[in-house]
Amino acid sequence: MISDDTLRQMTSSERAALSRRLAALDSDLPSLSAGDERRRRFVVLLTFASIGLVPWIVLLALTLPHRYLAGHWTLTWVGFDIVLLSGLSLTAWLAWRLRQAAIMAAFITGTLLTCDAWFDITTASGRVDTLTAIGSAVVLELPLAGLLFAVAYHLLRVTVRRAQAADGCLDEPSGLLTVPLFGVPRKSAT
Repeated sequence: MISDDTLRQMTSSERAALSRRLAALDSDLPSLSAGDERRRRFVVLLTFASIGLVPWIVLLALTLPHRYLAGHWTLTWVGFDIVLLSGLSLTAWLAWRLRQAAIMAAFITGTLLTCDAWFDITTASGRVDTLTAIGSAVVLELPLAGLLFAVAYHLLRVTVRRAQAADGCLDEPSGLLTVPLFGVPRKSAT
């Protein structure tokens, strides 16, 4: 067993080499490289979905009525708020239990809060409703969404740095847009 004192006496490059050697012993860990074809299909699917959405948005912008009486209005808003409550509660519980899934829950819940603010403002009718929706967005929904995004981003960055340290790659960039997926060989991450 290597003691903590021995590890502290090692240089960072020696610890990185040791980390890579230890990681190599865990060769039974799953690799994402086997899913290269699935990744390509996934990217193609999302690309075509993105391209297909453009004419749909234009069609909606040109054909939707400016006013519309919505059916199931109460169900829509109460249902959305129940989903939002579930997201907030789940995020709080996962954070309290120190679970990695808190990152994803925080991103999703922040997105839901942002959507809630958008739809509250854009569906408000009358001056009082509009001002109330804007006030709620500015004071509650958007700041809480921003906090959730910031916490999720910070936790994701910490996770990436720890994974890089375990892989002996501390000198590599840790920006989330530049770090390749872990478990995917570097050549296929481009």
